[in-house]
Parts: sequence; C-alpha cells; structure tokens
Amino acid sequence: MQRQLSSIALALTTLTSLATLAVSISPALSQSVATNSQPNKVTFFCREIFDKASSEKIPATVVWVPERKGHIRLIGWKSQALPPHITSQKRCEIVTQKFQKFYDNGSLNYLTHGINNGYPVICSIPNQGETCNGINQLFTIRPGSNPGIVLQRLIDTLGGKGGGVIIYQNSGQQIYIDMKEYFKKAPVENIPT
Repeated sequence: MQRQLSSIALALTTLTSLATLAVSISPALSQSVATNSQPNKVTFFCREIFDKASSEKIPATVVWVPERKGHIRLIGWKSQALPPHITSQKRCEIVTQKFQKFYDNGSLNYLTHGINNGYPVICSIPNQGETCNGINQLFTIRPGSNPGIVLQRLIDTLGGKGGGVIIYQNSGQQIYIDMKEYFKKAPVENIPT
C-alpha cells in the first residue's frame, strides 16, 4: 500500500511539473508561431503557384500585404531568363529579393519600363519621370520585346485589367504602375507561405 501511495505521489508530482512547464513554454510557442505565420510588414516571397494557361505549377513572385491580410501574385515565371542558364525558379528568387530590397529602401513606388545596356527592362523607381538603370532594374525582358507591352500585360493579367493603377505620362506613353494602389486593389489570393 505504501508503495502504491509513493507511486501515485510521484506520478502527481511529475504531472504537476509537466503542467507547470507546459504553461511556461506555451506563451513563447504561441508567440513564435504567430510571428512566423504571417509577417506584420509587406513581404515578398517566391512560391509555387498553379498556372491555368499551362496547367502546371510555376514559381511566382508573391507579396504579403498585412493591411489586406492576404497575398497578391505579382509575376509568374515561365519564360527563359537572360542568361539562358538561369532557371525560372532561380529567376523568381533573384527578382523577389530585388522587390523586397526596393520596397525596404523606399524605391518601390512605381514600376516602369526602359532600356538598360541595350536590353529592355522592367524597373522600380521612387518617382515618375525617372529612368531605368542598372541600380533600379528588376528584370530583363527578351530582346525584341516591347517592355511597355510586357508591363501592360503584367497588370492586365494579374490586376484584373489594371483597375486604375496605371498612369500614362503624356510624352511617349511611358507606363507607370503605382505600387501602393496596386497593393490596395489587386486581387488577394490564398497562397501558402
């Protein structure tokens, strides 16, 4: 009988210790999970999405917008990059990092198009009227492609025909995408991160 009471006392002590440990660990775990689940700032990711046109999964640059409590798809990467040895996945990772860098340093106010080193490019600029260069370039487009048309298609495809986020400058029909407006109006998607 004495032995049974000792075993019961030991079991109760162990349970009490485990319960105390669980209570002290639980808040830290829940904070960690909450912090890692969705960031509280605009954050860019490279994620795999389903492309309806090809019926395949492709890498895509997506952005978490905390004010919208959702993800917005920016660019699906299907075409070959320049140089041709870079995979769509690698291109997604490189460009996604650039989006984050430009956002963090305050220069992702507008997307526009231009030419850099003889290649058509899409770039990120803080103010309308600025031009593309090697510092603000997001990605290169295939030679012979019209970057203005590529930018227009990007917005048409991903933003539901633009929805008021495109601004045309009077001279030369330069296209600017207002990224703050885009983040407010673009469709939110369920994209696991």
